[in-house]
Order: sequence, then structure tokens, then C-alpha cells
Amino acid sequence: MEYSCAFGIDVSKASMNVAILINKHQVDAVILPMNQRGFSSLKAKLASFKQPIVVFEATGIYSRRLKFFLDSQKINYVYLNPLRAKKQLDKLRSFKSDQVDAFRLAETQFILSRKPSYKRSRLPRINGYESLLPGTS
Repeated sequence: MEYSCAFGIDVSKASMNVAILINKHQVDAVILPMNQRGFSSLKAKLASFKQPIVVFEATGIYSRRLKFFLDSQKINYVYLNPLRAKKQLDKLRSFKSDQVDAFRLAETQFILSRKPSYKRSRLPRINGYESLLPGTS
């Protein structure tokens, strides 16, 4: 499947830099907190586009929260190995920043046409992650 909308997300401990590209052109860029409010905002942004794909790097415990959220919302995503992401992004970036990385993650989706990562049909219970989902307290 070819996607016309890609969300590149650079994940850190407290925030996620999000770049939204449509047909290789950036239409939005935001920094969202890695909490329920941030995931609610991300959900709203994702819902405003037809079949977006999310591209992000596996960053251990920080990216697991995003992965859990995307699985729970049934959003297609590409979960990149950090070494593979570095090799793919190093060819394109002249300097490194979280905003540039988010943009490049989305941009490379149009170049490489990566397939979505495997998603679980049943989510495991992970203590504390359920509270991140929009609409839960």
C-alpha cells in the first residue's frame, strides 16, 4: 500500500517531535508531551488524515508507550531499528535535531516505501500504559 500521508515522530522521555508530510511536503510540525494529553492531540491529528502511516525509531522504554498507543488505535506504523534508522537518515541530514529527525523519518517513508510493522491483535497488559490512552483516567 502506498501512503500519501506520513507522520515522522522523534520520541524522547518527555516529548515527541511530530512532522506531518503529505506527498513529501511538510504540512505541520508539533511537539507533544508523552502523556495522555499528548496522545489525545496525536489521535486528533491522525484522525484528520486518510490512512496515515507513522514512522518512528525504537528508543526503548520511551517508544514503547507510542507503540502501545498506535496498536490500541489500530494505526499503521513503521517501528525502525535504531541502527537502520541512523543509516537511512545519515544520508539525508546535514545536522541533527529532534525536529529534523522527525521530518526525515517521514520523508524517507516516501523514498523507501517501508511496509508497516507487525501489530499485535491483542494488546498485552502493561502497567501504567492504559492511563496514556485518550478517554481513560
